[in-house]
Amino acid sequence: MHSSPSGKSRARVFIGCGQAKGSDEEITAAAVASRLERLGFDPYVAVQEQTLRDLKENIFEQLAKSEYYIFVDFKREELAKTNPPVCRGSLFSHQELALASYLEIPLLAFQESGVKQDDGIIRFLEANSISFTDRNLLPNVIADKVQERGWDPHWKNELVLEHAPRQFSV
Repeated sequence: MHSSPSGKSRARVFIGCGQAKGSDEEITAAAVASRLERLGFDPYVAVQEQTLRDLKENIFEQLAKSEYYIFVDFKREELAKTNPPVCRGSLFSHQELALASYLEIPLLAFQESGVKQDDGIIRFLEANSISFTDRNLLPNVIADKVQERGWDPHWKNELVLEHAPRQFSV
């Protein structure tokens, strides 16, 4: 468990976003995590796992422990030669979104302009995804929405049991 400088534990935020090789997505994801950390949260950036065991021990476990979920849908390949072009989103992120939805984790959804709207499970969620065009501005846009939504960096979705010392009378 991580603690903030004040000693209080911090709410965990799972950041589910694509991290395609050869793109700036990893840098954007790290900037989002850094911005949330400055707000007092404990961010986790999901990385694509190589084995089923890694997936279960890392992604599934981190999602299950998270108080909040941020879905970022980056553009991928073009689906149709239209004007403007329509692209698919990040498949792996959509799978994480499905699991976060099943676990009923409060979420914020962001889709890069040009991603096919209401594709996949997001069409069934009342996520009201926020469109973005500039990846450099995304960390601040996310931070603003987190604050607007009233996410509390010190709220934990867990029960902590403590043993009270027994009182003995003489």
